[in-house]
Amino acid sequence: MRSAWKAFARVVGRANAFFGLVGGLLIVVSCVAISYEVFSRYYLKAPHTWSLEFNIFLLVAATFLAAGFTQMRRGHVGTEVLESVMSARWNRLRILAGDVLSLALCAFLAVKVWQYAWQAWSEGWTTDSVWAPHLWIPYSLMGAGLTLITAEYVVQVVEAVTRGDAGSGGNGQ
Repeated sequence: MRSAWKAFARVVGRANAFFGLVGGLLIVVSCVAISYEVFSRYYLKAPHTWSLEFNIFLLVAATFLAAGFTQMRRGHVGTEVLESVMSARWNRLRILAGDVLSLALCAFLAVKVWQYAWQAWSEGWTTDSVWAPHLWIPYSLMGAGLTLITAEYVVQVVEAVTRGDAGSGGNGQ
């Protein structure tokens, strides 16, 4: 059982590291696409109908896909003032409580977003623009990101409880 857990934690860590990199690359692609749109619109006088939605999709994907990586590194905004005034034991408990609540919220949102993505897929939802991309695409990317961060919270909560160290960084920390 312990080896299965270690394998799960390793897979979650590698997936989050990979999608953290993907998120960074998506931001670079978005920067290039925005620059291209600015050049095309103002210098070539040929704006595109797809640019805004394309960049929104890229940034949604980057944000959600990289969320698990950010949590793996404990890089989300925290309350450092509490850390400085609380004992180490209370800090571990505070972090564990936050992780458990975040796990519950992210798991709930992941399920709901996946249901929404399925509905968008099955009913053929598209945006109202001329380009009209399918909405299951960003919803699926959001669902994937929420699933990844949920898995990271599972790893961090289980490791904190089994080691008695809620303040560890989870995968790789």
